[in-house]
Amino acid sequence: MKTTAILTAVLLSTALMAQDAAVTPATPAPAVEMTEQAQQHLQLSRNILEVLRELTGTLESVKDQTTADAAAVKVQEIAAKMRELQTQADSFPTLSKEQEKLVKSAINEQEVQETVHNFVVSIVQMAQANCYDSPSMSQALVKVLSKASNAPAGATN
Repeated sequence: MKTTAILTAVLLSTALMAQDAAVTPATPAPAVEMTEQAQQHLQLSRNILEVLRELTGTLESVKDQTTADAAAVKVQEIAAKMRELQTQADSFPTLSKEQEKLVKSAINEQEVQETVHNFVVSIVQMAQANCYDSPSMSQALVKVLSKASNAPAGATN
C-alpha cells in the first residue's frame, strides 16, 4: 500500500512539475529586461532544482534499512526546505507573460528534465524496495512528495 501511495504521489508531482517546468521553444523576444521579480522567480527555480538534486543524491545513497533510517533525517530536512521554497513562491507576485517567458528562457530545459527524471527514478527505486522496510523513510518521503506535488516547478505563477 505504501509503495502504491508513493508511486501515485511521484506520478502526480512529476506531471505537475513537467507541466510547469517545460520550456517553450525559443522565439525571438522583444528587448525586454528581466525585472527584479523575474530574477527572484528564476533563482527560486534554480533553488528547487538544487533541492531535487540533493534529495536524489540522498535517496541514491540508501542501500539497506540502516542507511534508509539514517537518510530519513536528511529527507526530513529536505522536506523543510521544500516548505520554505513553497512559502517563498506563494509570496511572489505573478509575472507578466513577457517576464515569465524571460524566466523560462533562462532555465536550461535539459537540466530540468534530467533533474526531474533522476528524482523520479530515485523515488521509484525507493518505492520498489518498500523504503527498505524503514517506517521513518516512508514517512519522510510522504512529506516530501506532498510538498513536491504542491511545489512551484518552474516557479512562475
